[in-house]
Amino acid sequence: MAYHLKGYSNQEIANQMGISRPTVIKYVKQYNQELVDLEKATTMEEKEAIIIKSSSPPKYHAVNRKKIKLTPEVEQIIEVCLEENEIKRERGMRKLVMKNKDIHELLISKKFDISYRTVCHFVAERNQKQKEAYIRQEYPMAKAAEFDWGDVTLYIDELGCERRFKIGVFTLKYSDYRFAYLYTTENTESFLDIHTKFIEHIQGVPEEIVYDNALVQVQRLAGREKKPTEAVMRLSNYYGFNPRYTNYYRGNEKGHVERSVEVIRRKAYSKQHHFKTIADAVDALLQAVERENTKLKQRSQKSAETAFAEEKAYLNPARIPLDVTQVTCCKVDKYSLIYVDCNFYSVPDYLVQKEVKVHKGVSTIKIFYNQKFLFQTQRILGRNQYKIDIQHYLGTMKKKPGAIAHSLALKQATPWLQQIFHQHYTTNPKDFIYFLELIQDHSLNKVKFATEYLIRNQLPVTASHIKNEIIQARTVSTKVISFPSQEAIQAACQDQLSEISTLYNQGGCLWKNS
Repeated sequence: MAYHLKGYSNQEIANQMGISRPTVIKYVKQYNQELVDLEKATTMEEKEAIIIKSSSPPKYHAVNRKKIKLTPEVEQIIEVCLEENEIKRERGMRKLVMKNKDIHELLISKKFDISYRTVCHFVAERNQKQKEAYIRQEYPMAKAAEFDWGDVTLYIDELGCERRFKIGVFTLKYSDYRFAYLYTTENTESFLDIHTKFIEHIQGVPEEIVYDNALVQVQRLAGREKKPTEAVMRLSNYYGFNPRYTNYYRGNEKGHVERSVEVIRRKAYSKQHHFKTIADAVDALLQAVERENTKLKQRSQKSAETAFAEEKAYLNPARIPLDVTQVTCCKVDKYSLIYVDCNFYSVPDYLVQKEVKVHKGVSTIKIFYNQKFLFQTQRILGRNQYKIDIQHYLGTMKKKPGAIAHSLALKQATPWLQQIFHQHYTTNPKDFIYFLELIQDHSLNKVKFATEYLIRNQLPVTASHIKNEIIQARTVSTKVISFPSQEAIQAACQDQLSEISTLYNQGGCLWKNS
């Protein structure tokens, strides 16, 4: 329009702009019409609208473009596929729904020339919904608590590697009071344990606890039906709270704890993620939770700890902590091993091909046979690993002493025990079995003390010599030395002096007290 106002002809403007003369004529006519409309306008709003329109750059209007590839027939086929997807979801067949790629391949197989992006655009427009609005909630005291899991990767020196851990977090909805604990895995034992710790910590029970749809907390039935797991039923029946589950993909329904997991994880481990032991990592988490609970809230100007002190009186009374061990039966294989949660543990070799009961805790397992407690051991971190006690194979090693040298049982024994075997028993492995029996009959400390005594005195380190040293040490420690009384000592002295007087013919009564 600047060229037009300067007096350029339409052809000159077309040559200058590099566009066709009819296009120039169209925009000149449009401009002249807008000037006429501006003169006819009576209100300020109409004039402003005309001025804005005339001063804005031209736009390409694509509203009235016809759909060449996306014909009504193609739209109908896509609609049928999407309706079938809805039916499959309602029947619990979510994994069989057709993706956009599958619908596109179906159209291509029916000889329709259409691009994948056109199919995606149509499906997105069909499924486009109005932006969801949320309603802020306020809960009464002791009404509800929320629970959720979170992941964190830490380096632990005692494990010698980086490992992913699970953070379990509880948040009370009224006071926003938080409780968290660190676990190696997200399993039923950890789920039960953190509930008992939380209820014992707050000394009460809320009316309901809100969960998401994790497998450890809910069983999925057909469609959208849900059923609490056995662990949730066990907890709710014992402590008397009502479990409630959120809808799928609706994290906002437990927004308190969703935010709490993020905050606590960042506050506890963002500055330091390298620890010597797991216990140190747990301490860092507990300290971070305590700091967050004592911070003042901007809206209420009081801390979560203060609000919880008000809420605590309204909680239902807590019972004694629930026993969280899980009991399962395991059959002992030919290697005298049982398979517990993807790991192998040794048991005494007389139990081969028999069933034992395993009481699984968070960090330990206990083995029972015929209602009799056998032993307790620490749980293994990881998968497909072995934990073998060489004492469990004494009966087998008596029959096969040559198998000791390269056995996994010896490799997992203490470094001191391996050193003793390689220095003194490689040529006589059978005597090493008697050495192990001495440890079983007495104790490792006593056998170790006797062995080191023999080594210092350059004596043979055999089972018989060690046994003799243990017996002698026991005899010395149990021998009672009796001291005579003062009267007995005085009487003995008088008798000796009387004998001496007799020898010198001085009489026996001279030395006696009168």
